[in-house]
Amino acid sequence: MSNPDRAQLRQTLVRSIRQFIAGSILYNQQVADRVGLHLTDLQCINVLDLMGPSTPSELARRTGLTTGGVTVMLDRLEKSGYVKREPNPRDRRSVLVRLNPTKLKKVNAYYGEINERMAGLLDDTPESELHSVIDLFAKMNAWRAEGPPVLKSSRR
Repeated sequence: MSNPDRAQLRQTLVRSIRQFIAGSILYNQQVADRVGLHLTDLQCINVLDLMGPSTPSELARRTGLTTGGVTVMLDRLEKSGYVKREPNPRDRRSVLVRLNPTKLKKVNAYYGEINERMAGLLDDTPESELHSVIDLFAKMNAWRAEGPPVLKSSRR
């Protein structure tokens, strides 16, 4: 494959990923509205569901929010029953944030059909292609795990 063809493929893939992310964000906003959460609160629930109990500092690193922003978010989530702060058995100066499984089930109900349809799309995909996609997402997730890009502050 020539370099222009590869460049075009890369550009098409990046655009496809961006398009999927945009659609996901818009759907997540609808879910957040339905369950009475801020979009960032819903994403914090998603991070906790994927990563398990976490400290507020870990959540700040994973979300790109300030520690103060995470505290405010956790206050909202705790007040609405989605999370509970518990003493951290590894560090008594810290807490672990845990999800309430009952509330998580309520949120996850909005994703059941999406997960089924996604699985259906993958049913016809050859195993070798699935491995390639898994490898690509592993690289992308490793890059994201380094933290979100830091935006330079600008005054309007």
